[in-house]
Amino acid sequence: MIRLGIVSLESTIFNSDSSEPMHLEGAQVVALCDQDNAPERIAELQEQWKIEIVVSHPRDLLGMVDAAMILSRDGSRHLRQAEPFLEEGLPVFVDKPFALDLDDANDMVALALDSGAPIMSASGLRFADELTAALDELADTEVIHANLVGPGELYFYGIHLSDMLSAIMGPGVQAVANVGEVEFDLIAVSFGDGRSASLQLLREAHARHHGELFTADGSVCFEIREHTFYRRTMERFLEMVRTGEPPILYEDMLEALAVLVAADRSQRQGGRAVRLAELRSDRESLQPTLH
Repeated sequence: MIRLGIVSLESTIFNSDSSEPMHLEGAQVVALCDQDNAPERIAELQEQWKIEIVVSHPRDLLGMVDAAMILSRDGSRHLRQAEPFLEEGLPVFVDKPFALDLDDANDMVALALDSGAPIMSASGLRFADELTAALDELADTEVIHANLVGPGELYFYGIHLSDMLSAIMGPGVQAVANVGEVEFDLIAVSFGDGRSASLQLLREAHARHHGELFTADGSVCFEIREHTFYRRTMERFLEMVRTGEPPILYEDMLEALAVLVAADRSQRQGGRAVRLAELRSDRESLQPTLH
């Protein structure tokens, strides 16, 4: 049984009852590092998820756990929270947003590479059954344009779209232009090889995430209706813990973040196209609204 430690617990499927559909075998949360919740909330979570040990600093979990999950919603803290585990060589899952700037994201990846400890951060939507089915329908046909739509603001929810784009088309984004306004983001993404994508975020819409994938011969539409993607994500995390192999290429993880950083800069600069090459040596921090 894999012993998991969680920093800033919100939810977990590992300690759920085996009769629940989302239950996942193979791991157990044995300790929690609380840095966000009120004492009454911690007591509630301890009772709900049967977690006896609560510590105040991530480093206090070392020696108790085989892997760590960083689940706080504040991406600016993720580097500091993940650092002790990566330095110790332990696998780490970092919930979205991976970081609020590319320097922190690159630092976490560098720590993982230095220690040999795999790290994973992803939107669960990249593993959604509906997206997988759409890609399977296209078989080995190249997607030359993707149109992806979802609700929410640019950073905290935009990662769903940029990470799905990464799963669909892989790395290679050259430039990003965002002509969005207060009510929406409308982001044009161009790849160095001529492929393209559009990402649309609607602030107040309650629409499901959906999209259309275009090839030279036609197109396929999909809409994400089920919520099995989180379980799929955790299955890949456990496989990473067992094998030491991250399920997502680090360049893909970093580029999904870079697309959002470029989109934010573009919107603030009147919608001009921002090349990702501009961001490689420039610290660019976002100030998202966290809900």
